[in-house]
Amino acid sequence: MALATAIPAFAEENSLILVNNGRSIIAVPGFRTYVATGYVLSEKNLEAIRGLSSKTTPLKLITFDAKQNNNNVLMFRGSFPVYGPNKTPFASLLEAAIDMELVASGAAPPDAPRINATLDEFDFSSFGTGKWTISATFSAEGKAPLTVKNEYSYPISARAVTACADVTNALVGGIEAFLSKVYADPRFKEIIE
Repeated sequence: MALATAIPAFAEENSLILVNNGRSIIAVPGFRTYVATGYVLSEKNLEAIRGLSSKTTPLKLITFDAKQNNNNVLMFRGSFPVYGPNKTPFASLLEAAIDMELVASGAAPPDAPRINATLDEFDFSSFGTGKWTISATFSAEGKAPLTVKNEYSYPISARAVTACADVTNALVGGIEAFLSKVYADPRFKEIIE
């Protein structure tokens, strides 16, 4: 009985999860989870969008296909889950970031028509130099699709726990860099006009 009462206290202090397998209770290491902060408007990106827009034709917003590649978690070295803010699916996170910048720049009204997009890749590497890789395809009726891929590098610690925090902290920068590359592509303006 003493062991049964000692395990929950030990588990709480040491981030352990209790698993009841029907015969006994086993204490296993708990997972650390990492949740990124929300996307913040980029003044550089807002200026790029303002350069795209015309006074007469508002730009369209983006809708990502939620049925394709809309995971909300990536595993860091097979051990620790990495989430976007509020555990938002990554395609939804990217859609919110791009639409937020299009509206905030004054180039698109909040109720603008939408074009379609798919999230082709949303992943990170945590070995050697850290890297977020984001790729998406934008398509509008009657226009050839546009695929944009960006790799955002950042310094990463060799220690796993610190490196996982590095990955999570670099997510916002990775999204900002990806969107910057999207806005810089001359075909993007053609698609969202």
